[in-house]
Amino acid sequence: MLINIQSNAKLNLGLKILNKRDDGYHNISTLIQEIDLYDSIELSTDNSYNITLSLEGITTPSDKDNLCYKAAKLFLDEYNISNGIHIKLNKSIPIGAGLGGGSSNAANTIKGLYQLFNIDIDNETINNLCSKLGADVPFFINGGLQTSEGIGHDLTPRNFLLEKIYFLIIYPNVQISTQWAYSEYKNYLENTLIQTNFMPLSDKINWSLLENDFEKVVLSTYPKIKQIKDDLQQSQSLFAALSGSGSTMFGVYDNLESVHKTRDLFKEHHTFTALPIY
Repeated sequence: MLINIQSNAKLNLGLKILNKRDDGYHNISTLIQEIDLYDSIELSTDNSYNITLSLEGITTPSDKDNLCYKAAKLFLDEYNISNGIHIKLNKSIPIGAGLGGGSSNAANTIKGLYQLFNIDIDNETINNLCSKLGADVPFFINGGLQTSEGIGHDLTPRNFLLEKIYFLIIYPNVQISTQWAYSEYKNYLENTLIQTNFMPLSDKINWSLLENDFEKVVLSTYPKIKQIKDDLQQSQSLFAALSGSGSTMFGVYDNLESVHKTRDLFKEHHTFTALPIY
């Protein structure tokens, strides 16, 4: 049997870092949108009794550090399965870009393995498995548009849609470590909890309330990324921001003509157009 999976990326439409926890993690509040930029994953069984990987596209770890591998190992151990698994990953989502590609790969590998072995998905179990693989991973179980709080595991689906919205995504070929970004942001954190104000209270997003706290450190460290944001803001965008800890900047538009016109300004960078996924 063979399973083909589309492993979608995400954008953080807004992200607030609230405080540092006693366990070393940070409490955050973020609004996450799944988008139709994706990697392709193919899963199949074999008689090797091992997990094997074959990779295409953007270079990604080909050993046990690959999140697809880690997800498969976790799943096989959870269900005491000894079959060999072959994972073919065609990577299109940039790495270290704030687009959640690795987290999406992990979650979708687990979801695909449930299908491959015809096991009914247990929501509590799949949530626990995904939580062990990274803070962003549980989001990709259901995707769509969700708010995420705590360290990223406290998820709430949002019931409003981004209708007639288009994203222009600019990747400046810079990889940013999330650990580095949190470490640098510590200078901005207060000891008391910072209240957020960007979460929508109605069925529409007020773009003027959205912001990403990581921009405080990323834009001051990487002038090239700051210039991308400046250029996006000067275009006909409704909104422009960093996704996650970066390095990807994105602009939000209400018509494709503006997207194509603005995309021509960024020919020296990797650019993508994307739609929201529900």
